[in-house]
Amino acid sequence: MNKRCFKLIAALAVIALLGALVAGCGGNTKKAATYPDRSIELVVPFSAGGGSDIMARTLVKVIMDNKLSTQPLVVNNKPGGSGSIGYAYTAEKKGDPYTIASVSSSFYTGPIMGKSPVSYKDFTPIAGLAMDTLLLVVREDSKYKNVQEVIEDAKARPKAISVGGTSGTSDDAVIFSAMQKKTGIEMKYVPYNSGGEVMTSLLGGHVDIVWVNPGEALGHLQGKKVRALAVASKERLSSLPDVPTLKEQKVDLVLAQFRGIVAPKDISPEAVAYLEGVFKKVAETPGWKDDYLKRNMVEGRFMNSKEFAQALVDTTKMYEEFLGK
Repeated sequence: MNKRCFKLIAALAVIALLGALVAGCGGNTKKAATYPDRSIELVVPFSAGGGSDIMARTLVKVIMDNKLSTQPLVVNNKPGGSGSIGYAYTAEKKGDPYTIASVSSSFYTGPIMGKSPVSYKDFTPIAGLAMDTLLLVVREDSKYKNVQEVIEDAKARPKAISVGGTSGTSDDAVIFSAMQKKTGIEMKYVPYNSGGEVMTSLLGGHVDIVWVNPGEALGHLQGKKVRALAVASKERLSSLPDVPTLKEQKVDLVLAQFRGIVAPKDISPEAVAYLEGVFKKVAETPGWKDDYLKRNMVEGRFMNSKEFAQALVDTTKMYEEFLGK
């Protein structure tokens, strides 16, 4: 082989090698840009049956029924530590867009009260979805007919009335403490892992009254097993027009929580945009509006990633004021 042929063959080999490298890089870029390419874990930091679990499972059903995601979302309940275990687990997945978590009141109150190692600063906001309030509920055979009767009995028998709730960092615990301060009474707080367990405890006679999200009590209200004495929202719920607000019963308290979705820090903008888009489509579906918002007496309010980021800051400040921090 002459020298000229050798150089030609060598040049062709170099060109072929460069072509392979370019093709390989192009292939990797395409693969990296493809999100999602596997299932997405939706962490619920509480047990099954509570308000967070109800929202998460409805989200998954609506997404799957309407084919809003190219990959499935899978609910993973990780209860414990007043929500801190599930939130810490999610925050540890820094940069991983395949783990997301539902947001409820303990997301805000846990770090304020020193019961969670992570705060909103450790997450990427994805979307806000709804505002949820609380009902004060008793068994159907309870002697209490209104809030003032509870207050009068609590004053006569300090710490004798037991109140079920989900944790020391949840909305029910916050309003339990706030109501005691406002009215000068003392009651006994009994925490459980989820709203479902709280309702079971009430029905079983283990606690006297409970604070729960409307959706957690709805079935029992319809079955005439329990009665609602008050709602913590500014106005009466349209689905429960006969239930007065706390303010109507001379207790100046209003409390509602913002439910939504967050992901770990440092996920790609493409992943944020994809997830935000999926949940925006969810918020527009009849299934979400009827099967979650209407059925659970929740006010729908969609916020994109940027809007939800500001809402997380504002809501945290609200709870700091509520908790005197």
